[in-house]
Amino acid sequence: MLLQLDNTNKEDINKLLAFARQNNLQLSLVDENEESLILPGKPLSQQQLNQLIESSRKSGIISMKAAHQQIRNS
Repeated sequence: MLLQLDNTNKEDINKLLAFARQNNLQLSLVDENEESLILPGKPLSQQQLNQLIESSRKSGIISMKAAHQQIRNS
């Protein structure tokens, strides 16, 4: 699951991570860069989007790993 947190600061995110630890939830940051706490980042370029669509059409599905990696790279 990917959460988008609006109007948050580092303290709020630390509270969320502490809550997850207390309740044995496996919650981790996708991008641990302290300067960027907003997800998912910049939008995919037209070429990247076309690549995902083409891959999906050829195989019938886009693997979550491939889609996640493409979004994370952006």
